[in-house]
Amino acid sequence: MKKMVSFLALLFTIYSFSQRAVNYNFTLNVTFSGNENFGEYDEYQEKTDWSPIAPNAIFLRNGLDVKLNKFITTGINLGLDVHPDVDILAIPYYIDVKLALAQSDDDKFYVGGGIGKLLKLGKPFERGKYYKVGIGYYISSERNNSLILNMDFHNKQIANFENGRLNSLSFGIGMIFL
Repeated sequence: MKKMVSFLALLFTIYSFSQRAVNYNFTLNVTFSGNENFGEYDEYQEKTDWSPIAPNAIFLRNGLDVKLNKFITTGINLGLDVHPDVDILAIPYYIDVKLALAQSDDDKFYVGGGIGKLLKLGKPFERGKYYKVGIGYYISSERNNSLILNMDFHNKQIANFENGRLNSLSFGIGMIFL
């Protein structure tokens, strides 16, 4: 109960010191690896696979961002990570901070980082800690939304996984609704 009260107090404090600009964001990230079937004939598609890289994992992220000032944004996020090649399914929830390095009008180039945990919902889901760092770019539009392009490094610390962690580099695209 103390953790819940502390968490709610932290959110209330951040919201009260912010510029009251709360935004919803959604991103889709994909990791890539070398194609193990490169040059082999695929009977299902009836053609030879000449793609040197293949998608490896998919990450869905959504969250709420609070603009603290012109350069700093913080938020709380929830995601779904699917790694079919290693049979890992994870739901990270984390707090992140983004620092604007360069800004032109409403466009923003930023670096960010996040820390959180992996939620255990059932047997197929993993439990552990979650860390992320990355860079990104908000491309504003004339409407009340912006396009997000990002590249993130993810570290999932899972106890019963090889070496105790799963690292991945992902490229993503998404939207932020102002």
